[in-house]
Amino acid sequence: MYPTELDEKAELFVAFRRLLTEQLDTLQRTRQSAQSGTRVDGTHRPATRGERGAVTSQGYLALGLGQRVTVLTDTLLLLERIPPEPRAEVAAGALVTLADGRRLLVLPGGQGTKLTSASGSVVVLSPSSPLIRALAGCEEGDAVEVERGGRWEEITVETIS
Repeated sequence: MYPTELDEKAELFVAFRRLLTEQLDTLQRTRQSAQSGTRVDGTHRPATRGERGAVTSQGYLALGLGQRVTVLTDTLLLLERIPPEPRAEVAAGALVTLADGRRLLVLPGGQGTKLTSASGSVVVLSPSSPLIRALAGCEEGDAVEVERGGRWEEITVETIS
C-alpha cells in the first residue's frame, strides 16, 4: 500500500511514461526497418513493377510509423508538463475514483491502458475521451449522465486526487 494517494499517482505517472517510451522505442526501430526496405538491395532503385509495389508499400508503412512516432513524442512532452499534484476537479492529471469502484487516470495518450498499483487497477484515459469529456470539471460527489453502448448511465465521481 502507498503512504499516500499522491505517491501512488506519481508512480502511475512514471509507469505510464515508461510504457509510452517503450512503445516509442519499438516504433522507431520498426520505422527504421521499414525505411531500409524502400531500396531493393539497400542502395539501388527497384527494377520491376513488383519491386516498385513492395517499395511503395514499405514507404507508406514508414510514413505511418513516422506519424505515430511524432504523436508519441508530442504526448511524452505533454506528460512532462503535467505534475502529479492533487486536483480538485476532473482534468488532465487527475486520479478519479467512480462510485462503481472504477479508477481512472486522466493523461494525454491514454487509450484505455490498464496499469496496476498496490491499490488496484487503474485505466488511463485521454482528456479527449468521451467519458472524460463528460466528466470534465466535475468535483467529488458530482454525477453526470453518459451515453455508453446505446444506453444512458449515471456516473458519480467519488474521489479525485
